[in-house]
Amino acid sequence: MKNKRNQGNRLLTICMVLLLAFSMLFTAVGTTENVQAASNGLSAYKKITFYKSGKVNGTIYSMKYNDRTNRYIVYASKNGKKKALLNSCSSGSIVTNGKYLYYESAAFLRSGSFGGTYKNRKLVQYNLKTRKNKVLISFRGEGPADSIIGCDGTYLYMGYQTQYGDGLGNFAVVNLKKRQIKRLGKDCSTVQSVKNKVLVTAVGFPHGGPVYLINRDGSKCKIISDRAIKVSVKGNYIYYTEATYDWKTRKCRCDLNGNNKKALTAWSRGIAG
Repeated sequence: MKNKRNQGNRLLTICMVLLLAFSMLFTAVGTTENVQAASNGLSAYKKITFYKSGKVNGTIYSMKYNDRTNRYIVYASKNGKKKALLNSCSSGSIVTNGKYLYYESAAFLRSGSFGGTYKNRKLVQYNLKTRKNKVLISFRGEGPADSIIGCDGTYLYMGYQTQYGDGLGNFAVVNLKKRQIKRLGKDCSTVQSVKNKVLVTAVGFPHGGPVYLINRDGSKCKIISDRAIKVSVKGNYIYYTEATYDWKTRKCRCDLNGNNKKALTAWSRGIAG
């Protein structure tokens, strides 16, 4: 009876992972583009996901789900050689600058309609040179695991994993030096530097999500749009496509401070812009 229950839980977990991958393939409408000049900070760290590898300093990092442990294995490949770095990663996405790698480790409990539930959750820094882990924050009780979406070396950005893959909940800013976390209670998918602020979007959700500007430490949140499915930063403007739940859309823009909002098209059916 116990074996049947374990097999059932494993099958449910595999289905959840396939659902996450499927949702990511078919939410291409939700995109974020940045054509500003690259700078230090958030651009120094590369986001790696279980469905897309990334290259940093000549090394390709990738992830693969292990249904036996309900965790991800993180790999590093260079000069044709591939090795496993971690086997205790619970985050669907991680970040690295080639020196440090940030991820969340947790013990899987069960799957649910809105994602998995975990215990013994820990935010961890992995030193790629010494191959040692350092626990930065330990979380109490049960809850979702976090996926990491950005880091500038001082602040790390992440959100609760959901059934929507890149669509994350309860956006958080972590002060790495003080080891303090601030939850904003908002959905998120991407972060990028805009002037001296951080632009956060939730375009990973099929139905779109909020677009907002924050200070690097998560303070002074300014909402640009409650629901957008596309966001791009070009020149002196932030462009975003707003959407309604009956799929009317319009293209809008504002300045890099989130002011002077302007609708560029009228509401219409289909994807504007």
